[in-house]
Amino acid sequence: MRDLRDIKKGLFFQLRHVVRNNWVCKSRMASLQSNERLPAAQLDILQEQLLRSTLESARRRIPAYRALRLPERNLRRHLQELPIISKNDLLTRRREFYPVPGLERAWSIKGMTSGTTGTPLKILRSLDSVIWENAFLQRHWAWSGYKPGMRRATLRGDAIAPVEQTSPPFWFFNRADNQLLLSSRHLRPPYIDQIISRIRAFRPHLLQAYPSTAFELASYVQRKGERLDIPFVYTGSEMLYPYQREVISSALNTRIMDFYGMAERVAFATECEYGRYHVNSEYSYVEIVDDTGQATRDEGYVVGTTFHNHTMPLVRYRLSDRSRWLDGACPCGRTYPLIEPVAGKFEDVVLGSAGHPISPSIVTFAFKGLQHIEKSQVAQVGDGVWEIRVVSGPGFTAEDRAALVNNIHAMVDPGLAVRIVERADIPRTASGKYRWVINEWKSNPYGEINR
Repeated sequence: MRDLRDIKKGLFFQLRHVVRNNWVCKSRMASLQSNERLPAAQLDILQEQLLRSTLESARRRIPAYRALRLPERNLRRHLQELPIISKNDLLTRRREFYPVPGLERAWSIKGMTSGTTGTPLKILRSLDSVIWENAFLQRHWAWSGYKPGMRRATLRGDAIAPVEQTSPPFWFFNRADNQLLLSSRHLRPPYIDQIISRIRAFRPHLLQAYPSTAFELASYVQRKGERLDIPFVYTGSEMLYPYQREVISSALNTRIMDFYGMAERVAFATECEYGRYHVNSEYSYVEIVDDTGQATRDEGYVVGTTFHNHTMPLVRYRLSDRSRWLDGACPCGRTYPLIEPVAGKFEDVVLGSAGHPISPSIVTFAFKGLQHIEKSQVAQVGDGVWEIRVVSGPGFTAEDRAALVNNIHAMVDPGLAVRIVERADIPRTASGKYRWVINEWKSNPYGEINR
């Protein structure tokens, strides 16, 4: 059975390599590298061209923009006259903001948000945008000296080994990309030592990870009084907190290269070797606005207009994340705009049945594909006990409750005691933050971090 699974995985990654790492991707990555030190005026011209192409696609494909009139110049100024939209608009006004007729085809490429703070959001993507995404990622990897074919390891949410598996391998070698994929669901005794040994033997140039999974690995190494040498760790998809950065950098003897991105792909900022976050000007048009939707140099919401997904262009899409522009130039010499590290949704440390930290990004997999949930919160209320609080929508049934519990056991941790509690609402904190993952267990050994 395992041999058959490995054959299927090998075929999957070979096909993905052909689609994502073809000559088109290599050509685009080289083009992106040539843009890194362009004068601001030339970047402005490039952005104007990309923005025009996006708005023309929006006019053709998205009903809400059918009447859009594009001026011959100063397009970015004209953009400010268009309304800012949000996830709620896509959910409640689907026929206006999805491609005509508003329903995906069987062959459509679909990206999903987790749905952790509400209903999951489905984004339709073009194959062209998938290749562009990989080119941007590889350009960021090149900032550490990485070249295609060099060894890299991945410790994210990939389903590499069934969560109930108790014997190695807890990894899979993707020969097509010289990539070692590791099971983040086995980052706990007695399996984690075998994972660490495999990483040491593989000697990757870089490790791709969630901040929480890299932190979990580094914390274990640190507690054992050891060190694991990985030249570069690329983190993303979650907030990277200062305490995580410190432990990861020390225990893995590494330089962290973080990035900021999202499923909607309306903004992409990458950390350089000097620790500065550069907004990739060829990826999207990014704005930072205040609570009234006006541009601000103070902290505000990130708003983005995608450049490369012409199947479903998002125009002035507001995220829940907040940041601010930074003045000045970066010592690295790249001329892209600088922003502060993005402040996203606060997440506590929650623990599995064996007392090991669980990545919030891993937990999101249990919610993908579920319907009839308007809002949710994952709370640890005891040792190995989780309470899943849901604000249910019409149609939420006992089958939905059972599916959520089964997903937690199958995708996160089979040993957890899970109970579903329906609530009228899940309030925000006094500061307005939405705490999707929260630890209320008073004996939590990570309590000092949570406080």
